[in-house]
Amino acid sequence: MITFYRILPCLAVAAGLAFAQGPHGSGMGPAGGSHPQQSSTLAMTSLQTVTGTVTAVSIGYGMQYPSITVNKVQIKVAPVWYLLEKNFEIKTGDNLSVVAAPSTAAGDPYLYAVEMTNTGTKAHVVLRDANGLPLWSQRGGGPGAGLGPGASADAPCEVLSIATESGVVEQVTAGPGIQMPSLTLKTAAGKLLVIKLGPERLLLEADLEVKAGDALSVKYAVTSHDGELVALAITKGGVTVTLRGDDGRPAWN
Repeated sequence: MITFYRILPCLAVAAGLAFAQGPHGSGMGPAGGSHPQQSSTLAMTSLQTVTGTVTAVSIGYGMQYPSITVNKVQIKVAPVWYLLEKNFEIKTGDNLSVVAAPSTAAGDPYLYAVEMTNTGTKAHVVLRDANGLPLWSQRGGGPGAGLGPGASADAPCEVLSIATESGVVEQVTAGPGIQMPSLTLKTAAGKLLVIKLGPERLLLEADLEVKAGDALSVKYAVTSHDGELVALAITKGGVTVTLRGDDGRPAWN
């Protein structure tokens, strides 16, 4: 049996989880700096309710959205820290009623939970607003919220060149102490590119999950820092998130 409270002693170490899956690493609000305006990619006019017993809970390091299986339907929920903050536990065997919306993004077959009710305990949690935007990205944060110690060190290096590549994600590197996750992209030509991303909260705020097997496009810069590749923008299923300007300057500063 997998429960959030059994896994979280490990995840708590990550609340430095510099890529921001901790209560202090939530989205940037008006007081927390600027980031690109986001719009929901969920079809909120096509809400459906899934009721039944939870038969699986999938959660692990680097997973932006844990997922649950109810009545053979896989539903993505919310960052673990948000569920804990709302005192909403999910484990196999729980009976839930989940109001969920499908994604409008190409190639995304998942349902996304909008609100959930444990029909046994009557616990209830709301995850998204009426427009489908995640509530965890709408809270204010202090200056530099979610960057973690030393994150300011991500000052822009000199940009030597800029390119855009499309391909399939081979691997996403994320975990405790990793302030800047990276992905390995396999291009159509078979080339493997290791590209540094940015604080994971930027992807969370955009409701964009990146995982192995995803097809996406990355605009990146080759920098003067040992030829390191850093993502300027990432596009998946028609959704684009800007991480840095063409000069390499972080969008979260």
